[in-house]
Amino acid sequence: MYIENINSPLDLKKLKKEELPLLAAEIRDFIIKTVSNNGGHLGSNLGVVDLTIVLHYLFDSPKDAFIFDVGHQTYTHKILTGRKDKFHTLRAYGGISGFPKRCESEHDIEETGHASTSLSFAYGVAKAKNILVGSGEVIAIIGDGAMTGGMALEAMNNIAHTNTDMIIVLNNNEMSIGKNIGAISKFLNATLNDILIQEASYKVKDLVSALPFGDIANEIIDRGKGAIRSFVAPGIAFRELGFKYFGPVDGHNYEELISTFEKIKQINGPRIIQVNTIKGKGYEIAEKNPSKFHGIAPFDIETGETKSKPSGKTFSFIAGESIIEAAKENKNIVAITAAMESGTGLTEFAKIFKDRFFDVGIAEQHSITFAVGLAESGLIPFVCLYSTFLQRGYDQIIHDACIMNANVKFMIDRAGLVPEDGDTHQGVFDISFLRIIPNIVIMSPVFEEDFKAMVKKSIEHKGPTVIRYNKSAVRENENNKENIIASDFEIGKAHIVRESESKKNCIISYGQTLIDIVDAVNEINLDASILNLSTLKPLDEKTIIDFINKSDKILIIEENIKKGGIGSAILEIMADNEILKPVKIHALPDKFFEVATRNKLLELYKLDKNGLKEIISEYFN
Repeated sequence: MYIENINSPLDLKKLKKEELPLLAAEIRDFIIKTVSNNGGHLGSNLGVVDLTIVLHYLFDSPKDAFIFDVGHQTYTHKILTGRKDKFHTLRAYGGISGFPKRCESEHDIEETGHASTSLSFAYGVAKAKNILVGSGEVIAIIGDGAMTGGMALEAMNNIAHTNTDMIIVLNNNEMSIGKNIGAISKFLNATLNDILIQEASYKVKDLVSALPFGDIANEIIDRGKGAIRSFVAPGIAFRELGFKYFGPVDGHNYEELISTFEKIKQINGPRIIQVNTIKGKGYEIAEKNPSKFHGIAPFDIETGETKSKPSGKTFSFIAGESIIEAAKENKNIVAITAAMESGTGLTEFAKIFKDRFFDVGIAEQHSITFAVGLAESGLIPFVCLYSTFLQRGYDQIIHDACIMNANVKFMIDRAGLVPEDGDTHQGVFDISFLRIIPNIVIMSPVFEEDFKAMVKKSIEHKGPTVIRYNKSAVRENENNKENIIASDFEIGKAHIVRESESKKNCIISYGQTLIDIVDAVNEINLDASILNLSTLKPLDEKTIIDFINKSDKILIIEENIKKGGIGSAILEIMADNEILKPVKIHALPDKFFEVATRNKLLELYKLDKNGLKEIISEYFN
């Protein structure tokens, strides 16, 4: 067992080159076993085992800075840098993160969870080394998918003309557009750059030069050849920009990898090496289904099937189902996502309405302004994004969608607390940053019934709308007797769940939290009025004011950060109307949130039923 003796990159360097593939096989087994128990990003990690081993074998981390784009492919990096014995805690509460974390190791240079950031960060590190006369290479590892992001292209534009020392490893794992680019590049590197073809071209030029107007003919040949190369070969395009391009290299061939990187180490300036890898390498089931095994729940290694099936429909599934139903009735409805077709529930929509579905790649900013262009031309675009990724298009929401009052419908998945991925993926900020924007409507469903009603009202409404929902199974309307949702949803109208007899105690909330609030109130036998806001913007100020005026104490509960949330909005209403009443806001604190399951996070922040019983009892008794 080689892996048992690897506790740092120094241990790795003691191995012979021919022993590295044997270590790689052990690491793959180790990763598969852990992810089968904990869940995680499997395909991307299996694909870069060999590449990561070679990088650590030839370079000296942390003096040589390894900067991973997205960071969801760092499992081998973690194993090689002293976290092997903690790896069984991957993505568990109190365990190690599935992404780079500086608190875990000096070998984690940055913290990341979103795509397309590595080149900008690496350029900053490289320039700092220049200014501070630091030593060591700066190595950014970025996938072909992340290269679709505008930020990566902005960085490329900036880096290319500076002659800064840095290495960009372009990991082409044959997903997305990478497959076509890699194949063309491999063909051209084997032909146009072949020494025999180079010599043949010189002989042709000599012959042409002897002809009348030979100089002009040669110039035309050169221009035409350059245009063709730039059009079809990324390697040529990178060289034209100012990069030194190498590749493609087989990312699972140790001789190729080692010899290429040893050469690159001897060269200065901005260097790009294209490494072709196979997503899911070494685990046949994952190789055949890379999308499923990109991020997967705990699964059975023999079959590849997840160990536990969802207990019911998810909001993501209902979102896709609702948009399909609407699109069948209205030919102007289209759907857009940013490399999240499956995650946002649009897989079936994409099959049924091929010409009305757009996956724009990892480009949230573009997705929003693209949607505005569609909307202003008469279509009704549904933009389906995760809350955490919506942050990347904030300027476009304000500048393009809301100032123009464009008829764009935002479906915000993974709102609220998000399991396992930690602080980079939490959806707890969207209410705070969206509610301050004019012209926008924000809705929050509890059950499937009000979700579908909100979709219909969103289509009827002329202007930007948002429906936000959790990553969780939709609970059945088990509390019908409590009348949690209105039978006829209207934008801007709150719904009274119950009015107390004494009218002393008032609880205001929204979304699935209301189910646990009702259960908590019933179990502690509390006489309390409960208000479901339903629409978070515009708020139903009249109903809120009437409710508060009838009450002695008000408790506002929400699964969003407290700062700038709906609790803050209600305090603003009270201040504007000179209402002085005791108010408590129970929401999420001013912090970034740890790795844990969704249920554990709800428990930690007292937003599950038991925690709510405690909060409600303490405040009203």
